[in-house]
Amino acid sequence: MTLSSQEKNLSDVIVPEVSLFADNLENRSLVENALVEYERVRQEHGNSLRINDVDLFYLEWGSSEGIPFIWSHGLSSRSFELVQVAEELVESGYRVIAIDSRGHGETIVSDHNFTLSHIADDINALMNELGIEKAVIGGLSLGGFVSTAFYEQYPDRALALVLEDGGSDHVQARLEKYFPQVQGLDISYGPDTSNTFLTQFDMFREMFELFQSMATNPIPQGAYPALASLITENEDGSFGYRYDGKKLWGDGSRAAFDPSKATELPLFHQSWRRTLPLETYRNLHVPMLIIDPTGDNLDLSAQNESLHRLHPELIEVIEYPDTPHAAHVYRPNWFVRDMKSLKEKLDGIVVE
Repeated sequence: MTLSSQEKNLSDVIVPEVSLFADNLENRSLVENALVEYERVRQEHGNSLRINDVDLFYLEWGSSEGIPFIWSHGLSSRSFELVQVAEELVESGYRVIAIDSRGHGETIVSDHNFTLSHIADDINALMNELGIEKAVIGGLSLGGFVSTAFYEQYPDRALALVLEDGGSDHVQARLEKYFPQVQGLDISYGPDTSNTFLTQFDMFREMFELFQSMATNPIPQGAYPALASLITENEDGSFGYRYDGKKLWGDGSRAAFDPSKATELPLFHQSWRRTLPLETYRNLHVPMLIIDPTGDNLDLSAQNESLHRLHPELIEVIEYPDTPHAAHVYRPNWFVRDMKSLKEKLDGIVVE
């Protein structure tokens, strides 16, 4: 949790206004269409492999002739967050693979005693199963930290790295710096996964209003299937959030923001705090694209610049003005544009 570069009032950032999703015929039709599109994508592109004693779910677009691009989603999200851009990335020459990380989506686990490094191991094993020697490794937010963990352990398997508002900063240092300014606020972290609803529409509306409350820009309709993918039906016929929540991240209490209480949190959350990009990337040898949306309350510019100074010839930092945290969701055309540029750079390296 950081302040913006303008040092705006933190309470204004953390407690935004809620944008309501009205219960009307138009919105009900939009939700129905989103559920249909989600199921179509799942049937046409969904796969599952038994890896490291886990049934890893993933989506795949494109052929083996494309440059492999493996994507890790953000916290409480899943592989479907890439649906808006996947087809265009394939047209640009990529083979796109997006995973459901452990405890998210359809990668269901009973043992939650794992770290970011275990997910990196899953990606490495998936590459082995699919016959992929090297890949572009990327992710949003928490997925950026998965990408950093992957490079920490398997640097020779990365063709390039794409970090979207995550994976480029030291979280523990950030929390230590700003905790005095948030310790008196009534705050929590992430969705309340204990809530259940009678209909899919009601569950969708709950998620929409949660995510919209964290962004100044309207959620694009192209992202609705990704929201629909987060709905799961419970044994009693009610509908809930498809995410292990507290078992991965903790109960959303003050410990999630207090740097002195890191050991009280689940191991997965602890591993996120321990990530140290300046150490991991000290010997970076592949291109890195850092996407920095400036329309959210995460000001990572200083640490992004520190990374850039380490390897100015390899690291490119691109700001997305007036863009919320999930940059590729709100600016899909920009994301595809920058991924095309990265591919051209990779093609040039191969030629040389």
